[in-house]
Amino acid sequence: MTGYRPNPTINAVAREAGVSVGTVSNAINSPDRLAPETLQRVQEAIDRLGYIRSSAGRTLIRNRSDALGLITPDLVNVLFVEIARGAQLTAAANGRYLMMANSLFNAHELAAGTAQLDMQDEFLEHFAEARTGGVMVASMRDPAAGIARIRNHVRPIVVVNYDVPDADWCTVLMDNEQVGRAAVEHIAGLGIRRAVFLSIPDIVQPVVERRRGAREAAARLGITLIEVETTGLLSADGHASTAALAPWLRGERTAILAVNDKVALGCLQQLREHGDLRVPDDVAVVGMDGDHRDGGADWMTLTSIELPGFAMGAEGVRLLAAEGEPDHVHERVVLPIGIRAGESTMGVAATRRRGDAGWHADAPAEHPRPL
Repeated sequence: MTGYRPNPTINAVAREAGVSVGTVSNAINSPDRLAPETLQRVQEAIDRLGYIRSSAGRTLIRNRSDALGLITPDLVNVLFVEIARGAQLTAAANGRYLMMANSLFNAHELAAGTAQLDMQDEFLEHFAEARTGGVMVASMRDPAAGIARIRNHVRPIVVVNYDVPDADWCTVLMDNEQVGRAAVEHIAGLGIRRAVFLSIPDIVQPVVERRRGAREAAARLGITLIEVETTGLLSADGHASTAALAPWLRGERTAILAVNDKVALGCLQQLREHGDLRVPDDVAVVGMDGDHRDGGADWMTLTSIELPGFAMGAEGVRLLAAEGEPDHVHERVVLPIGIRAGESTMGVAATRRRGDAGWHADAPAEHPRPL
């Protein structure tokens, strides 16, 4: 094969640099032990030969690798994209690198009755076989069985976004009950006394908790809360549900509290087509996952709850390091949510008077913090 060269070995690097194999090993693993000119000579030899070390030997000796693993559900959900960003940037800031796997769990498909592939347990086993230095599981279902299978092989394990009582690992959560409460409190502050909670059934934990928070706030504030099920989590589901609700929405001002932003956008599209129901004067619309960024291209900005995905990922990496310390005590960290108020509840004039698209409460930091 033209241009093919056999993989260079550490012995070849030592010969090229005129040093011992031990000196090359120090250059790679403990560069502070070498004089600057020796380190430079070895590095130049590595670059000329194209040498890449194998981590297999180190992993065999130490029984773990330097890598961290992250398993997420389907990356269609921006929450898990932000969790991955927070985890990767925080890991990199602390000299670690992150390998990510997508388990393909999709709550919309689950609600629609589509069979799930869901490779979460398979990826847990894969990271255990690789003796990964720690695994973070960002989950939408109970990971306990899969974790129990690998527990003797991977000790630092952190679960993000799923709460298991008395878990034998650290947990990072957002306050999903606060998501429901914040949506109701927002519309109550606008004088709205009637609302629809529009959601898939309680088939995943975040939906259960958001519904619970909305019910609690509605009871406390005297809001009439009607619960309506959608068949999925896409804009088409919100569009169809709002069409069916249209006769009931006339009369008293009402809010639609959609379990995610895609459903909320479908509601807005249907209301715009309907014409005789004005947003937000007749119907106000709230999304609950901060997924939508209109970029000025939409006819109306959406009020939405903002979730602390980035901070959850960063906190997960911190806890992976903490799990490896002697005498570690597991932590259960619950991060607050924020809200971005837009024209779908506030109206154009109100949001423009504010000088931006809304406001933030308890917004997560967008920077990795050192471990």
